[in-house]
Amino acid sequence: MRIVRTAAILLLILSVGIYAAGSVKEWRESDPTYPVLTSDREVLELSVDYTEEELFAGLTAWDERDGDLTDQIMAGDFSHFIRTGVSNVTYVVFDSSNQATTLTRQVEFTDYEPPKLTLSQPLVFYEGETDHVAGYIGAVDMMDGDISSLVITEESEVSYLTAGVYYVEAEVINRFGDVEEQTLPVHILGERDTLIITLTENLTYITAGEEFVPEDYIAGLTDARTEEMDPGLIQVESYVDSTTPGCYEVRYYAEDGEGRVGETWQIVIVREARSTS
Repeated sequence: MRIVRTAAILLLILSVGIYAAGSVKEWRESDPTYPVLTSDREVLELSVDYTEEELFAGLTAWDERDGDLTDQIMAGDFSHFIRTGVSNVTYVVFDSSNQATTLTRQVEFTDYEPPKLTLSQPLVFYEGETDHVAGYIGAVDMMDGDISSLVITEESEVSYLTAGVYYVEAEVINRFGDVEEQTLPVHILGERDTLIITLTENLTYITAGEEFVPEDYIAGLTDARTEEMDPGLIQVESYVDSTTPGCYEVRYYAEDGEGRVGETWQIVIVREARSTS
């Protein structure tokens, strides 16, 4: 019985010794240091057409055991804008012990512009037409491309049965949380035109203070049989104040010697110049 008890004690001591030896070995082999991730600038300036190499400019990573880990740095997603064109991005690097270090810095897109609404045709309709404004309003973004599917419109006030000027609300948000929202005028005409005025742009954005020449957007004039006519017949009435941000219109009107007429409207949105501070 004593032999069994002695053997049990020896086995316990041996187990404790093995565990202790393993713990010491694990402690000696452990990596007590984390990698160091640094940036040589607080704000990284980028074009919206940045390359992956440019996104990692100014970053270095070092680990006491693994050495230089700069080429192991990874970038996460951009945050919503802190202010227009400025976002946070977080970088991370792992050492061979799978220990991670992160660093967050600001990125400023120096040539960024907010999303813009687009029109595939002027918002000019005739009484009784079944078309609806929403089908012609789209949007584009410098970062996200075509975001027409994200456009939200509210046209409950538009009456397609009665000639007049109405308004539709249009809004779009890009992935950075930047919002473009406008109240766009809609024209319902009583009589169908027999002359067709086409424009190079149905909705135009300009910056406050930028010169705006409405005649530059005339693409052509045709009759109902699509025969080309002299665009010099087109008269222009501009209501655009290019010095003050807002939503404006330009009326294009034409009449020939036979009494045939044509009318269309261009929307012009004047944006405030972006601050460089």
